[in-house]
Amino acid sequence: MRIQDGVPARPAASDPPLRGLRVLDTATLYAGPFISTLLADHGADVIKVEPPGGDPYRARAMWPILARDKRSITLNLRSEEGCELLRQLARHVDVLVVNMLPGQLERRGLTWERLSAINPDLVLVCVTSFGLDGPNAELPGSGTLGEAFAGLTHLTGDPADRPMLASVPLGDAVTGMVGAFGVLAACLSRANGGPGRVVDVNPVDALLHVAAPALAEWTPGEPAPGRLAGRLAGSPVRNTYRCKDGTWVAISCSTSRHLTELLDLVGYRDDEEEDVIGDADGGAIDRAVAAWAARSVRAEILAVMNARRLPVVPVHDAASLTDDPHAQARRAVRTVDSQDVGPRLVPAPAPRFGPRAAAADGSAVPDAPRRCPDMGEHTAEVLGGLLGLDDERLAGLRREGVI
Repeated sequence: MRIQDGVPARPAASDPPLRGLRVLDTATLYAGPFISTLLADHGADVIKVEPPGGDPYRARAMWPILARDKRSITLNLRSEEGCELLRQLARHVDVLVVNMLPGQLERRGLTWERLSAINPDLVLVCVTSFGLDGPNAELPGSGTLGEAFAGLTHLTGDPADRPMLASVPLGDAVTGMVGAFGVLAACLSRANGGPGRVVDVNPVDALLHVAAPALAEWTPGEPAPGRLAGRLAGSPVRNTYRCKDGTWVAISCSTSRHLTELLDLVGYRDDEEEDVIGDADGGAIDRAVAAWAARSVRAEILAVMNARRLPVVPVHDAASLTDDPHAQARRAVRTVDSQDVGPRLVPAPAPRFGPRAAAADGSAVPDAPRRCPDMGEHTAEVLGGLLGLDDERLAGLRREGVI
């Protein structure tokens, strides 16, 4: 709830759901900043803390994913004065996001014990590679290594080839989503009278939930599930299929009706090799679907399967996705401007909340322009507004390399 003139006021329907939540984000790389990106997407006031030379990701195309709709301040957290300013800022925010190892937090005076003494209501989000405790707590890592540790890499790729890493920061993105959920859970608890909390989030814990089916299927003492070349154990049809025109479709049948109708469409007869239940590893059925798809161009496959309401989609790349009529109608991809890397395409915020605002003519209200902040653009605004530092003091901090 927002406070207006001292009286609690219900948010308006047009207000983003996290308006009023203030987040201080010191994290670098991908997972930690992505947590605050998800919060900013839904109205949180996110203050991005960068070193005086700028975040190293500013030169990367993915920068607008991690910096959009945030304010930027510069702060040297390798200096005691920079850490002291951060502690002072922590008094004025709801959430602080860090991605330092436990020992680093101790050396910089940013432990929960010290920060909670300053702000008992603080939600401290600690993003690490392996969690805040355990034998690996002080080891470096990443979302990519989390994918391997959690067992996802072992399950990805062809069984005759090496385990495959994802070509996108999957581990970091999932960690960010779990971290954002942790923030909201902690804030809800606090709103109900609970204390501030530490949110301990790392790629291994997060990705174990993605790899959970392989764990559930494994019987101790038996060989662990292996790679199925993109298929899923127990799902005869779950794969990508090459079409006659060289494009690809993805088909995944999760219900008996879908599977039965697809088998009828492709002309599969279970008495030819084996029955459907016996083909749970995807052998004969998968080959039959692949042979059928190879005889038609993608547009024909999509048309006939959509007519029967069977689950199929084109396998898009970045270019074809932006041309897809459904993606265009939903405005699934949007442009964010950045002085560092120029305008870039990023996903629209998810989830979406209704009722959706409409203009007088019934059309959707266009989104406000979105951009990335310049390095340190809001340093004076934030340190002056929240800590009361005047221009002379700010100039001194600049000379000393603190901001």
